[in-house]
Amino acid sequence: MDPRLARDPAAIRAMFSGVAPRYDLLNRLLSLRQDVRWRRRLVAALSAAPRGPVLDLAAGTGDVALAIRARAVVGGDFSLPMLRVAGRKARALGRRVAWVAADALALPFRGGAFAAVTIAFGVRNFADLAFGFREIGRVLAPGGILGVLELQRPARPTVAAAMKAWNRAVVRPLGRLISHDGDAYDYLPASVDTFPDRLGIAAVLTGLGYAVLEGRDLSGGVAGLTVARWEGA
Repeated sequence: MDPRLARDPAAIRAMFSGVAPRYDLLNRLLSLRQDVRWRRRLVAALSAAPRGPVLDLAAGTGDVALAIRARAVVGGDFSLPMLRVAGRKARALGRRVAWVAADALALPFRGGAFAAVTIAFGVRNFADLAFGFREIGRVLAPGGILGVLELQRPARPTVAAAMKAWNRAVVRPLGRLISHDGDAYDYLPASVDTFPDRLGIAAVLTGLGYAVLEGRDLSGGVAGLTVARWEGA
């Protein structure tokens, strides 16, 4: 099995480090800029969070962290090349974000440090989803909000068929043409096919002490948004 599909952390880190220089360009092209709209929906979910700082986890090149206003923001990712791109973008915008090298399964923050945690397209790469959500709960303040944006298998057959054709005709060829790691864009659709949809994510969260506040399909179910409140001990 491809070690990336086994969610091997070293393989996942190497993959994202390799695609960092072209990551933003490919996100926009391969989603037809829908990823920008999806991230806005994720940031809007912070309205349900208590006052306090936000951790954007699996921050990548910083798009979500840089879209959060009126709060202190920490952007955490375990790929240093991704964080370097994020830092350059922040400096160009004159924004102050604390960028931190952080593994989602061993976060370097004290308990209860954050009013909210956001994750865009990151949980699909966790080596252990439940463990990661428990670790996020540890760093959330009581009543803190977790917002998860993730790609998923569309439930509607027509959308699923269109998505499969798009992956075959566009995602894989364009990823190989533009990216320094074309295999990463073989991993992308395969990882979606082997990961729970937002209903599965909600079930895991509920079992860990979160109260799910919102679950929403985006763009016909190509992506899913899940918003939950931490109510665990």
